[in-house]
Amino acid sequence: MVNYGAGGAVDRTARAVQPFLPDALGQNVIVENIGGAGGKTGMKAFMEREADGYTVLTAFAPATTYGKFTAPGLFEMSDLAVINVLWTDPAILIANKSAGWSNLGEMIAFAKANPGKVTFGSSGQGSVGSILARALFRALDLDIKLVPYKGGGATRKAFAAGEVQLTAAGAGGATSVQDEAVALGLFADAGTAPTWPDAPSINAELAEMNVTVPEGGAYRFFAVHSDVKKNHPERFDALVEAFEATVIGNQAFKDAAATSGIGTDWQGPEGAQRLIEDVDAQFTEILQGEAS
Repeated sequence: MVNYGAGGAVDRTARAVQPFLPDALGQNVIVENIGGAGGKTGMKAFMEREADGYTVLTAFAPATTYGKFTAPGLFEMSDLAVINVLWTDPAILIANKSAGWSNLGEMIAFAKANPGKVTFGSSGQGSVGSILARALFRALDLDIKLVPYKGGGATRKAFAAGEVQLTAAGAGGATSVQDEAVALGLFADAGTAPTWPDAPSINAELAEMNVTVPEGGAYRFFAVHSDVKKNHPERFDALVEAFEATVIGNQAFKDAAATSGIGTDWQGPEGAQRLIEDVDAQFTEILQGEAS
């Protein structure tokens, strides 16, 4: 189950493994998209499914953090048993070339001189690009007009068409609009996004202004309900073994992932659980600061 519509990076993550999992799992695997409300509709549907191990969630942090932050009671991170984080994708802020900015400083100068005139395409309040961009705009006291779209695919389409001047997303997810874009900065160290080798670090660009903003990315992961691990440990172990065999041992999967730009990380369930919990704690703090 993907808690977003088809075509976005989370959907691509699920569909990257779907053709190859049956070989390792011995079961047919289908992808079911349940989008809406920035991922919360799908999360609600997932939580209502029987915790039998036959429904695997494909989601991404920190959108999961935003979902539980804005809809208390929907779920808790302790409700999820993470299988793996397949694709860690540092966030990047990009500008449409038509805006005429060659770097972050030029965008900031224009935005300060023209309050409310710069537009930012947002794929959802809980998307990592939107969260980190809002933190940047607050830190610099910039009046940027946020334009909402339904999902990453629609946002990138609008950006490519020049409907908005800025957007931010996972760097891998943003490669489809690379021809129309100028990389203003990574919310990570320079050199951590192979598809954007010349992208600078946003915090390095801000050093002269004595401003620092939070860093992070999109962490696309697979999980089941924690009750599966508790009540059906043999099923959880079978899923872990199947994902591990696919990600580590299936060369056809690796080749397909390389072609489509999907990550192929393997941390194992314990490492993946810690990573998602750490990301959750980090972005909970960011969202609490935003709310205050």
